[in-house]
Amino acid sequence: MYKNYLTITFRVFNRERLYSLINVSGLALGFTCCLLIYLFISDELSYDRFHSDGDRIYRVSAAYMRQGVWEPYASNAWKTAELIKNNYGEVEELVRIMPDNNTLFEYGDKKIVEERLAWVDDNFFKLFSFPLIQGNTAEALKGPNKVVISESIAGKYFGTENPMGKIFKLSDYPIELQVSGVMKDMPSNAHFHFDFLISGETLRQVVGEGLFTNVGWDSQYLYARLAPGADPARIEATFPEFINKNLDFWKSTTFKMFLQPLRSIHLQSNIGREFEANGSLTRIYTFSVVAVFILIIACVNYMNLTTARSMRRAKEVGMRKVLGAKRPDLMGQFFAESFVMTAIAILLAILFSFLLLPQFNQFAGKEISRNVLFSPGIISGLLISLAIIALVSGFYPALVLSSFKPLNNMKNSGGGGNFGLVFRKGLVLLQFVISIGLIASSAIVLKQWTFMKNKSLGINDDMLISVPLQTMDRRRIDVFTQELLANPAIRKAGLSNMRMPGWIGNSTGYTAQDVNADEEVNKSMKIIRIDYDFLTTIEAKIVEGRNFSRNFPSDTLSSIILNESAVTQLGWKGAVGKWMQLGNTKYTVVGVVNDFHFESLHRKIPPIIFVFNPRAFNWIYLKVDKADLTSALAHVEKIYGKYVTNREFSFTFLNDDIEKQYVAEQKFTEVFSVFTGLAIIIACLGTFGLISFSAERKSKEIGIRKVLGASVGHVSFLLIREFVVLLLIASAVAWPVTYYFLNGWIQEFTYRTSIGTMPFILATTLAAFIVVLTTGFRAVKAALANPVESLRSE
Repeated sequence: MYKNYLTITFRVFNRERLYSLINVSGLALGFTCCLLIYLFISDELSYDRFHSDGDRIYRVSAAYMRQGVWEPYASNAWKTAELIKNNYGEVEELVRIMPDNNTLFEYGDKKIVEERLAWVDDNFFKLFSFPLIQGNTAEALKGPNKVVISESIAGKYFGTENPMGKIFKLSDYPIELQVSGVMKDMPSNAHFHFDFLISGETLRQVVGEGLFTNVGWDSQYLYARLAPGADPARIEATFPEFINKNLDFWKSTTFKMFLQPLRSIHLQSNIGREFEANGSLTRIYTFSVVAVFILIIACVNYMNLTTARSMRRAKEVGMRKVLGAKRPDLMGQFFAESFVMTAIAILLAILFSFLLLPQFNQFAGKEISRNVLFSPGIISGLLISLAIIALVSGFYPALVLSSFKPLNNMKNSGGGGNFGLVFRKGLVLLQFVISIGLIASSAIVLKQWTFMKNKSLGINDDMLISVPLQTMDRRRIDVFTQELLANPAIRKAGLSNMRMPGWIGNSTGYTAQDVNADEEVNKSMKIIRIDYDFLTTIEAKIVEGRNFSRNFPSDTLSSIILNESAVTQLGWKGAVGKWMQLGNTKYTVVGVVNDFHFESLHRKIPPIIFVFNPRAFNWIYLKVDKADLTSALAHVEKIYGKYVTNREFSFTFLNDDIEKQYVAEQKFTEVFSVFTGLAIIIACLGTFGLISFSAERKSKEIGIRKVLGASVGHVSFLLIREFVVLLLIASAVAWPVTYYFLNGWIQEFTYRTSIGTMPFILATTLAAFIVVLTTGFRAVKAALANPVESLRSE
């Protein structure tokens, strides 16, 4: 019996080549999209799940009250960890991490600037499950001047030599580090990645005792493993009391701490000072919905084409019934066809996914192995999908085709009746609703990404380059700057202690004129140290007062500039001439600068104090002549080499750095748009199949109309009309539903565009164009056919 089912199935496929090809192609493409989306989602959900006891590990993060709003940050203070450990018996292990970058490592004749390093506590490997290839996890980071390196770094510096005991020189600090362990490269599904782990005790030689005693130095990260059965909610509830009692720098009304589960950080934490760009649970939900929609469209195609072709198989069904076939036998045949077609589609999907995975990885920024495609989980999932989709896709066709009456079948009047026609139109309508919704969503996502990319930052970042100066002798920076400006291709130069763009790591408490010292909010502001020309170089605007000036010697000692948000926080109507006290020094406000985005658009512009401090300059920003760029860069490199001899010259364009902040949004937009396009292609395949069948079914009607004088355009319109009507109905359904969900999504952005009506008009217009283009070709071909051929049997 089963052999007979297969034989008939392949005969049907051979006889109905076009429709079989459309069905298999649509299903295969749909399964391929779903499989790739599944791999993407699985990878996102796997972050930090390789750590032992990961369900008991939490990050101790902090939030600051600014302008009446809590601003959360992933970082905390090094000293706070010690206080937590002493006050909470539920904390089994607590590890501190202080990330670093742009550090020169020297070994032999190799001098390389490294970006992925961190200073960590000696119990790092007790908390995190990063295996060591060489060394002892309990001893590797104990004591000063120890470093554990990654496997890649070991090969990079030492080749086939044994790296254990080798000495790195860090001339930036300067210190020496002995290799005490080699770890496997941190996996891609970790929320932070380092190649060098330096023992925390070494920090005493680098930054002194301030880091170990100051709870206001909050640029480190704390991770705690709680004892089994410990209640994180109870611990969080006691944090306000802990802060008021132990952190004299803060009060619980302006500073709070909270626990973040380690395994939730990648998808549910996008707060300030994250190690890396995290994923998003919203994106997981979005891609899951897209996968389901694509699968629905593919299955709808199959059901539509199979039921639409029922008339061509009516005589076959009738003959089988006359010869004694029972309804279960006929249903078995149609389920067999559905099963075989679905199985072929799944096999093709595995092949396509295998071939496309490297390109998909590059496109989506992933490192998913091809071996995952053949894992037990994937295979079992595909087998379950095969059973479910074959049954769901084949159920209605099997039910309809097997129910035909033999007498009607032999008269060639099969076709499912009015119900079958309404059902098919309903499925086409569902396809159009999904397609229009996806096109509109893609347009809105693209609009938001374009908005973020093109939004004015309040400065002019064109032809502005940044050059690191961390290792330059601060006493020579003025001379260095003057030599740079001696070349006319260097138009302006400004200095700062912070890299722009990037999070502003330094905050300061204050007291201020006309501000209540006991007020519970407004207790801290960001602080950036700049020179006379920084604001001029980036072309920020002074909206009140003046810039720092060499004509006012006091500017270097007791003058500050505020941004507009700082003035708003203070509640001042006029800021110039008023005082603020930072620490033990009282400053006078000499100017107010416009709010500009020093950090990314993911965060609201914070209140900022700009202070003149030449000892803290780590970056120089240069406005260069676009017409003479090559000469300008050559000159900068030459002068840089004169003053910095221990590292190679490096620079970046500011606008490139700004774009890098939105890589996650760019990838999301691109991936979403691609899968939307594939969903539309699948829908087009089904629409093309239906119009082809409709033209074939109405061939005699078309022939008669042509004989009676109908034009090609009129006949084509008759064939296309029902699809256009369904498209308009689908638009009426898709528009409000899409707006509801996308409006909620866009509210997550601090700075966002308006949705407007254009994305919806564009979606319907594009869908109409695609439908007309898809159906028009087949309709015109049918309308041009010789009526004699279609009427010959009459």
